[in-house]
Amino acid sequence: MASSSEQIVVSVNSREDRGKNFCRRLRKGGKVPGNVYGMNLDSFAVSVEGRRVEEILRLGSGRNTIITLSLGDGKDSRAVMLRELQRDPVSERLVHVDFLRVDTTKTVHVQVPIHLVGTPEGVKIDGGVVDFVHRQVEVACLPSAIPDHLEVDISHLLINQNIAVKELVTGEGVEILDPPETILAVVASPRVETEETPTAEEGVEGEETAEEGEEKADESKEEGGDK
Repeated sequence: MASSSEQIVVSVNSREDRGKNFCRRLRKGGKVPGNVYGMNLDSFAVSVEGRRVEEILRLGSGRNTIITLSLGDGKDSRAVMLRELQRDPVSERLVHVDFLRVDTTKTVHVQVPIHLVGTPEGVKIDGGVVDFVHRQVEVACLPSAIPDHLEVDISHLLINQNIAVKELVTGEGVEILDPPETILAVVASPRVETEETPTAEEGVEGEETAEEGEEKADESKEEGGDK
């Protein structure tokens, strides 16, 4: 399990104008419109440097990063997490972002990615294939304890063996909410492509049919000769 305790500060500015033209101008200037909501408080609109958001997404903690949102002159700040992200379908450029307020003293539920460690024996010896079934699990913990990811060793797995949620190891205060028997990965038998070829039996049947056709033709000729 890995987690990040480094404080990440992001500066944002409040915005009153929510019109399309205003948002377009923001994006041309490298900024992205967004909203801050959560904790049963009123939401409000902000603008943020798009490049800064992309930097956070590239961190190991990704969307689970606890961010200190600094408003205006920096005198007002609050803890948030990235939530809804919208991108342009063609350019994939970030066009909108939502921040969710979090109480650092209360438990949150988040999705944490799984990292598989090692090469299974079933792959090395028998040419098996790793089928990564569930790539993340839901955990409950304090915001400060959110792991970047959870690691699980699969090097001992043989063909048709699997690894399940119950075998994950977490740090103190981190509870996995997925059912213990949920399969994370399985080593499947190697995929073999076979070509369909006619069986000997099918060939015999074909020959018999041809012979029967010839006999019928001979019978037809004989009947014709009798007339």
